Amino acid sequence: MASMSKKQRAKKDNPTLLIIAALAVGILALLQNKFGLLTDIKTFYGYHFNDGQNLWPYSQKVLLGETRVQHPVEYPALTGLIMWLISFLVSPSVTAVVEYYRITASLQIIIFTSCAYLIYRLVGKRYGFYFIFAPAVLYSLNRNWDIWAVFAMLCAILLFEKKRYSLSALLLAVSIATKFFPIVLLLPITIIFIRNKQPVEFIKYGLTTFITWTLINLPFVLINFEGWLYFYKFSAERPLGSASVYEITNILIDSVKFTSVHFYILNSIVFLIVTIFLIKLKKVPNLPESAFFVMFAFILFNKQYSMQYVIWLTSLAVISFAYITRKGQGSLIYVYVLWQAFEIAFQYAYFQRILTDAFVNTDKAMTIAVSKDLYAAIGLIRYLVATLFTLLLAWSLYKVNSSRFDESHISRV
Repeated sequence: MASMSKKQRAKKDNPTLLIIAALAVGILALLQNKFGLLTDIKTFYGYHFNDGQNLWPYSQKVLLGETRVQHPVEYPALTGLIMWLISFLVSPSVTAVVEYYRITASLQIIIFTSCAYLIYRLVGKRYGFYFIFAPAVLYSLNRNWDIWAVFAMLCAILLFEKKRYSLSALLLAVSIATKFFPIVLLLPITIIFIRNKQPVEFIKYGLTTFITWTLINLPFVLINFEGWLYFYKFSAERPLGSASVYEITNILIDSVKFTSVHFYILNSIVFLIVTIFLIKLKKVPNLPESAFFVMFAFILFNKQYSMQYVIWLTSLAVISFAYITRKGQGSLIYVYVLWQAFEIAFQYAYFQRILTDAFVNTDKAMTIAVSKDLYAAIGLIRYLVATLFTLLLAWSLYKVNSSRFDESHISRV
């Protein structure tokens, strides 16, 4: 059969449908929670900007009419700047909190769509659809501002693949200054440069990232050092809990107790495993196929599991998909769907559990009450399925890498 013409291929690979679909499902995600219930976006506006003063988010403050002192926001510099700038678009009123949420969510629909386009640019629109139709991603899209950092991270990965290293390092620094999570990408980037015997590029990339991150943060440090430091201090001192592996295990096995020592040991072990995996691959991996593993390692034993973490994992997982043979994808996609199903079940159970506890001693009846044991059981399954998906993905990539063939097997549609 004759191959497709350039015109036919271009038409088949056109991202227009993906973009339209991303906008549509993004709007549906907003409509599903149009009042911003149980979201940081709405909560943080109420804590920091609801009096219309638009005070600097990295300072202690007392809102007009209140006596309680609010601590600085526990987010990196650029996220605080984003939430602060958006606050100027809202005038004080009884509906200001909801308006702020909807404006932020509307902007994030555009960023979400842009992320889908970046995935298309990296590996093709099929994988963009895998991302935008993940229900857990949509359910958590507007919990807070993570999608802004995910966008910058995907830009950095795309530019790295195009060997535009300086610009990639700059965007990675932007992403780190927005959420901090993407700092883990420096691990596969380091391995790639070292294995490719590019020490100069490695040093330049690292310095560019560090200097850019420093320059971004410097104004925040100079304006209010303690306020800027609050996020890092808060993260370091934060106890283990909230939807984490530690909480789930403790609920199911009451005798098991975890401390910060376990946190550091488990994280050290899992990062060591990922490092060995990337080093031992026969051929040098690229950043799109290896980024998921370091992000999963970072999130797996985190002190807590926030529901928007699935956005990070899913965006990187679908990119890795493209580097597996079609045969390997066929079986792995079922595990991916199962992971996504338990991801949203876990999110739903988490928030229903909060509401169940909130109304336990009131006359308000819960339509679906979630017990602590049920919540923990769903959480355990979620962690097990996510880990199974990661192991199968690693095995599939290892097999492809061991017999590395022309990467034209990547589907661009």
